[in-house]
Amino acid sequence: MLHLGWNSNSFTSHRLEDAIPLLSDLGYTAIAITPDVAHLDPRYTTSAEVRRVGILCEQHGLKVVVESGARFSLSATQKHRPNLLEVDDTRQLRLKYLRTLCEWCELLGSSVLSFWSGALPVDQTIKGARSCLMQAVENLSPLAEKYGAKLALEPEPGHFVATLDDYVLAENRSSGAFGLCLDVGHLLVNDSYSPVEALKKFDNQIINIQLDDMPRGRHDHCAPGEGEIDWPALKEALARFALIRNTPACWELARDGHRFHELARELSRFI
Repeated sequence: MLHLGWNSNSFTSHRLEDAIPLLSDLGYTAIAITPDVAHLDPRYTTSAEVRRVGILCEQHGLKVVVESGARFSLSATQKHRPNLLEVDDTRQLRLKYLRTLCEWCELLGSSVLSFWSGALPVDQTIKGARSCLMQAVENLSPLAEKYGAKLALEPEPGHFVATLDDYVLAENRSSGAFGLCLDVGHLLVNDSYSPVEALKKFDNQIINIQLDDMPRGRHDHCAPGEGEIDWPALKEALARFALIRNTPACWELARDGHRFHELARELSRFI
């Protein structure tokens, strides 16, 4: 079945202890937690506090995904930096962060840790970026397995791994060390696959789904109906996908946090 949920980056004005029971009451069965300054700040949150959130999710029947896409958690001035592709040792800061989140997967009861490559730094080469990414995966994969989680690589517009074809190249080099985190809206920005085509072609690799609408060619996460996704066709494809995969699918609408309480109710039966 498909576990419909929300990403915590989309309700930053709500406490986790308030949002978790709210989601459960509305019939959601998943939550994607992005440790960030608003929720479970990695700099200050203790393991005991993380575990309490995991217990709360379990009590309310929510399948947990750990997302690592916080914008400024590692740098107050550079979005999504440092990343895994840096030419200097600052990439170790990103790796340390992801290793911490591997450990948090066990505390939160999550079987998935979603991550992305990051954008290609100015002084980095294509060959060097490939090497850095594979080294990071080799480092993280056994740790994720130890804590009961699977890595999910998300193609992100503007990043080194930006499209599904980029994902395939990376996955082939990794020997199956990670699965796919599919953001359906990203496909309208810079990909050759439609959301329906992607679900069909990559159905056996998708282990995490992010839901959002998006204007074609523009990386703006929108509520359904505010972009150009063919939602009737996508809902039908998701229904078929749900028959064969036990996968979380969480709304990622960070720009709409101010109306989370309204959208959560409105979208609870959307799919």
